Amino acid sequence: MPTPSNPELEHYRHLLQSRRRYYPIYGLLAFVTGIMGLFAIASLYTANFAALFTFNQPIKLLHLVLLIAFLMTCVGGIQLIRRAFQQPTTREIERYRQALRRRLFLQAQGKALPWWYRPVIRILIALIGLIFIAGGISVLVFFGLGAIDAWFYLLVGVFLLSIATYFIPREIRKLPSISAEQLAQNLLTGEITSDDEPHQQP
Repeated sequence: MPTPSNPELEHYRHLLQSRRRYYPIYGLLAFVTGIMGLFAIASLYTANFAALFTFNQPIKLLHLVLLIAFLMTCVGGIQLIRRAFQQPTTREIERYRQALRRRLFLQAQGKALPWWYRPVIRILIALIGLIFIAGGISVLVFFGLGAIDAWFYLLVGVFLLSIATYFIPREIRKLPSISAEQLAQNLLTGEITSDDEPHQQP
């Protein structure tokens, strides 16, 4: 594909390609997760074929929903891997440019957060950490201080709690300044123009 004459498009093409370099990892993880889920559901029936006739209707419906979900996960993983090796089109670059600009503009004003910084994600991480800690304490109670796996559970739980209660809030406090710096860099590369400035009067 020839190099575009617009340096702004070339800048965002590079950003988008840098973002897509992680797609094979995400795609492979999604594909493996889907395959493992499919095998888990299939094992319920292959190991005991009579279960196909003994499970009640709600359980079968749940298995069907999980089967579809795992199939979609596999397909999504394949699509991510395929997109990682495709050159972004001009329309994709422009759409990414507008979305990135809008997100940075809102983050610089403290009006938006990435999804992984949102309260529900932090609560979920904290709950998982508490589950690990509770499991580690339970193992210590039943098997004593020599249970190595219990200390591993406690370490994972404390790490997750520290992410939810310290590291993510720290990053949230730094986010407006980081976003403002990124906007300034985009200004130097010609990202902000007079005809599409969101706060500029026409």
